[in-house]
Amino acid sequence: MFERLRAFLRGRIYFVARGERLTDFINEVLHDRIVLFQARRSEKDLRAQISPRDFVRLRRAARKSHSKIKITAKYGWPFIANRWRRRKGLLVGLFLIAAALICLSQLILSISVSGNKSLSSQAILDKAAGQGLKCWVWQRQIDPNKIADVLQEQIPEAAWIGIERKGTQIAITVVEKIRPQIPTEKGNLLAGKPGLVREIIVIQGQPQIHEGEIVRAGQLLISQDNGTITDTGQQTAAKGFVRGRVWYKGEAMVPLLEDKLVESGRQVMGRGIKIGSRVIMITNSNSPFSLVNEEVEERPLLSWRNWRFPVELINIRYKELSQVRIERSVSEARDLAENLARAEVNKKIPEGIKIVAETVREMPHTGEQAKIRVEVETYEDLAVYSDP
Repeated sequence: MFERLRAFLRGRIYFVARGERLTDFINEVLHDRIVLFQARRSEKDLRAQISPRDFVRLRRAARKSHSKIKITAKYGWPFIANRWRRRKGLLVGLFLIAAALICLSQLILSISVSGNKSLSSQAILDKAAGQGLKCWVWQRQIDPNKIADVLQEQIPEAAWIGIERKGTQIAITVVEKIRPQIPTEKGNLLAGKPGLVREIIVIQGQPQIHEGEIVRAGQLLISQDNGTITDTGQQTAAKGFVRGRVWYKGEAMVPLLEDKLVESGRQVMGRGIKIGSRVIMITNSNSPFSLVNEEVEERPLLSWRNWRFPVELINIRYKELSQVRIERSVSEARDLAENLARAEVNKKIPEGIKIVAETVREMPHTGEQAKIRVEVETYEDLAVYSDP
């Protein structure tokens, strides 16, 4: 590694020497103590690398041996620096772009508000602007914690306000106060889902169904009492419980033969830089595999506290995928289909509800797959309030 770095810093010239007296040419080079790197001799020519300082000294050996020297390539920092010296305008442009990016990275370019439902985002932004938090302001001129405390005092409807700096973006997060709902603001009790009613307990209101009845979602269960009026002039909301049996089902089908893409274990890394939205890949810009899974990792080049340099390093890991065929027995396909169907059913059941009964059925299918249906029965409360 250090040898390659030394060669890059000092520079190398790739050349080819041709002539009838190449042996004399090599002897003259050795006599002048000129160092050749990776020299390769053939019947017609000699190919090698040499430092730029020693290349001028080859003239004497070429002249004495009547050989011709041709440069094939130039490599290293001296030649790169020489090219950049001739492009001073481009260097100045790059310097100005870098300076502009650094200056812009120190400004606040956007402000977002999240978490608010009843509060107006524009009103929050106006109050923040009154405290100096607005776009095109230097980041070091604001104190996010102090501004958050002031905004929380000015907005009594907010239970908590947090301000987070993410590069050039300011994120204002608002948590509104939850006001308790008055029961009289609600009305009738409706069925939140279809089910078979097993128990009705009416505390207030008029029952509209009876035990043993199958109800559909949205059906009226207990209506509010029209004869009772509150002090505010509203009718008294219905109160009670309607419990019953609810059924859920899920199906899954698993083939006996399945072609899947899996990772073979081979992988290649690609590295690059990201400037704004533009990505410049340095190594492996394209995947060497026909089927690939790409994992992208981005990290800032330089960062200090809340300041980040507007250039990021990108690592792309190309993982090769290979297509394999999975063969399952009938019992294995059934077990897998049953587990998938049960997982689908569990997603539909509300949290905290216990399963009373479960039935597993094998559905009709072709001989190349297994199809399973899982049916579960729960006992839960069906009644929910309608919208005020």
